[in-house]
Amino acid sequence: MNHLNIHAYEEIPLCTAGLVMGGVLLVLYLYACLRPEKTKRALASAHDATKAGQFLLGIDFLWTALLLFDSDANPLRMELFMFEPLRGILLLLCPVFCLVLGTMCKELLFPRALGFFLLLLAIVPMTAAFLKDPVTRLLIPIWWYPALTAAMFWVAKPYLFRDWMGWFTRRPVLYAVTVWSGLAYSVAIIVCAVLFW
Repeated sequence: MNHLNIHAYEEIPLCTAGLVMGGVLLVLYLYACLRPEKTKRALASAHDATKAGQFLLGIDFLWTALLLFDSDANPLRMELFMFEPLRGILLLLCPVFCLVLGTMCKELLFPRALGFFLLLLAIVPMTAAFLKDPVTRLLIPIWWYPALTAAMFWVAKPYLFRDWMGWFTRRPVLYAVTVWSGLAYSVAIIVCAVLFW
């Protein structure tokens, strides 16, 4: 089989990635700014959102299956290099793990699913910014490196999500600084995407 040399992520323009990322973050931070109490309650109770966790977990494993599915017609197919012989087994294990996690590990499922989702999502804008000319492209990994670090903790130790969100939402000054910094960062991403990328 002739494998794809260019992954679909590599064809995403930096400008598009920046606009989408900046737009999504702007909406989220703007909502957190306008509805602080509702946002705090949602963050503090998110670890118990089993249904949302199951839904997000389904997206995670569907996305993973698309990355593993071996077809020239699949633009999301990823190279496994030395693990290529395991592709079929990994693809078969996707629904099994999804079913087991979604039905037998319901406690703190949402943080695990969210962490996994962030790990899958990060590669899209990070690939768009990889080795590009404008130095302002570094605005993208500045947000994603801390997010990826947190995501790995949430997958392995989901109770940390509960503890961190509880600690964060009880500190109004930290909440306000985070939200306003996030708004400024989102605007900076959008401005750079329009003017420089």
